[in-house]
Amino acid sequence: MRTYRVIAGVTGVVGVLGAVGSQVATVSADRTFATTSTVAQSLISIGVPFIGAVAGARREKSLYKLAFGYAVGMAALGLIASILVVLLVPSTSNDLWQHAPMIVIGSFVTQLVAQSLGTGFGLLTGRGVIASILTIVPPLGVYFVLAAIGPGVRRLTPYGSAQLWWKGTFSGADVLPFLVMVAIWGVALNVLGLYVARSRPA
Repeated sequence: MRTYRVIAGVTGVVGVLGAVGSQVATVSADRTFATTSTVAQSLISIGVPFIGAVAGARREKSLYKLAFGYAVGMAALGLIASILVVLLVPSTSNDLWQHAPMIVIGSFVTQLVAQSLGTGFGLLTGRGVIASILTIVPPLGVYFVLAAIGPGVRRLTPYGSAQLWWKGTFSGADVLPFLVMVAIWGVALNVLGLYVARSRPA
């Protein structure tokens, strides 16, 4: 458990510092809950999957309860930090809390999706470090490839979909691409990982 706590601690500190830094570095008129939460949740989503990657590689008992529990906790931490920063750092924005409900929901949704990358790659590789690297490289690689094709198809990647949630712009038109993305990067990856892990000698 110590490993998971260290990862969570470092990730939490980075996320909080990101929330603070984003507001301080942004001009007053652009300081909103959306801008700070985007930075905080984005940074947290990098570290959160490392927990799932290590837990999956170790084939922890109650893997998903452990991993998703951390994901929910880190999402909440990012939200609390973002809210406090918005309340404490002066802003002249007319839409300070615009899309707040969607952003709150999206913070939990996206961290759960990010964590599913970790558990999936952890189970698949059986190596925590390798799995952690894989939670970053393939998803972002595909994101940049699809971004070059067109902005709409970026929604089929975890990061592309997450940006819509964090900014509060997720809409009905994004539901189907989101479900396809979850089916590929979340469900299919973990099903494959479970199959490979069970075939691997203990």
